[in-house]
Amino acid sequence: MERISLNQLGSMIVLFLIGSSSLFLLASDAAKDAWIAVFVGMLCGLILLCGVNLALFRLMPDKDLIEMIFELLGKPIGFVICISYVLFFCYESIRNVREFGDLMIMYLLPQTPLAALMLIICLLAVYTVFHGLDVFFRMAEAILPIVIGIYIILFTLIAGSGLLHLENLTPIFDDGFSTVWRAAFPELISFPFGELILFLMFWKHAAKDGKMTSLTVKCYLFSGCFITITNIFIYAGLGNLAGTVAIPLMQLTNLIEFSQFLERIDPFVALLLFTGVFFKLTAYYFGAVLALSKFIKLPSKHIIIIVGAVIYFGSFMFRNYMEQVWLGFQYNVKYHFPLFQIVVPVVLLMLAVIRRRRNEKVLTE
Repeated sequence: MERISLNQLGSMIVLFLIGSSSLFLLASDAAKDAWIAVFVGMLCGLILLCGVNLALFRLMPDKDLIEMIFELLGKPIGFVICISYVLFFCYESIRNVREFGDLMIMYLLPQTPLAALMLIICLLAVYTVFHGLDVFFRMAEAILPIVIGIYIILFTLIAGSGLLHLENLTPIFDDGFSTVWRAAFPELISFPFGELILFLMFWKHAAKDGKMTSLTVKCYLFSGCFITITNIFIYAGLGNLAGTVAIPLMQLTNLIEFSQFLERIDPFVALLLFTGVFFKLTAYYFGAVLALSKFIKLPSKHIIIIVGAVIYFGSFMFRNYMEQVWLGFQYNVKYHFPLFQIVVPVVLLMLAVIRRRRNEKVLTE
């Protein structure tokens, strides 16, 4: 079984959670209180992470999500749920592939065919998955400092260019806390904080030295605070315009004119977009491959190719970028994703606790 170090795991958690979400204004319905909604969503996600996902892993530390489902629910029901998770992981990867292709055409490569852009990033993901989980996590460890460094440079240039207007963030709670809560739940739990359900496929591969739980929580909190700060920068810089553009951070960086010689640094934002999307879609790709390999007895290279083909051709099911966004926020984050991120894990946790207490009672008798 492939092993990953705690540093590699922590790096992947940060890259996965930040992904491309820090480029956008999350919880835009809360307007100037969007950053508060992100913080509230992070706290709710923390309860889900510690109270459900990590608790479930501590009860069954040698099993991944699919193995837990089969052991706790049995084969007939387990098979249906596991197939659903494979499709869920594939769908999440599909959304990232399509997002990458559409946004690249909108902002950087308008003459490039959509199919070619999506094929390139899918082929890179296939190449990475072929080399194994340990290589992918080592990549995360190497790339994370570069990504954080670029963000720090961008934030410094934005602040130094005088683009931040903190008055855009006031008054706080002008529309009451209910608006913040509606923007945070369930939208922000589904995306991005509840997405750590995927790591139930990876945690068993991490080094077991007792520090994994605390490391996961620390990386989660760092990522949540980082996304919150990014939301503050975006809304303080763009105001109400932040909720009307596709990539607010790119729009904000286009306004940078530092010392009358440094401008047009949006390629750095494109690099962040590519990196975030690549790591997120590849992580879900890995999750789908690992899940499918548990009950489909085929060589791993065949499974990788099958899943890769599903992801690539599935990315054409959206007519355009706006349809993908509309479907995601109107239905997926409210109704579909919570089933996989909250309902099923909670049921599994309850069954695992019942089984453990039953076993302890048998041992004491």
